[in-house]
Amino acid sequence: MANATKIEAVTELKTRLEERPNFILASYSGLTVEDMTNLRAKLRKEGSTMKVIKNNLFLRALKESSLHKDKTLDFGDTYKGPLAAIFSNESLPAVAKVCKDFAKDKKELDVKTGYFDGQVLDKKGVESIAGLPSRNELLSQVARGLNAPSTQIASGLNQIIASLARGIKAIGEKNG
Repeated sequence: MANATKIEAVTELKTRLEERPNFILASYSGLTVEDMTNLRAKLRKEGSTMKVIKNNLFLRALKESSLHKDKTLDFGDTYKGPLAAIFSNESLPAVAKVCKDFAKDKKELDVKTGYFDGQVLDKKGVESIAGLPSRNELLSQVARGLNAPSTQIASGLNQIIASLARGIKAIGEKNG
């Protein structure tokens, strides 16, 4: 029979998984408390949270989560050693970039696997989504794309009106 602490931990992880279905699993062995605090602060800026997990309890929470239970989630040998789960909503590419940049300085952070939009990602998959633009960057690119034609039309109309005004002024000075 499972004790109350484990049941509570599984329930908490299940709730996190349902609130933020995308996640990255990373090994953190060798990181200092200060390093972990810095990483958590960077992740919070991206709207993400990190939690040190017990591997078996996390696996149980995945199986019980309404968003993950119908999926075949096989992470293979990833579940060996101490792991941290980094939970995210849509901003997993930005979170993956934070982890990738952090791991450049601190080799102890080793991204193992991830789960994004219903797909299990290996280490290379997580690194590849780290190169994608963030949601805000994509929205600004779309906005610029939508804004460009209207700016060009306004500029063209302005030039037509300005040349008409110059023409009228020239005629006025000539007849003047």
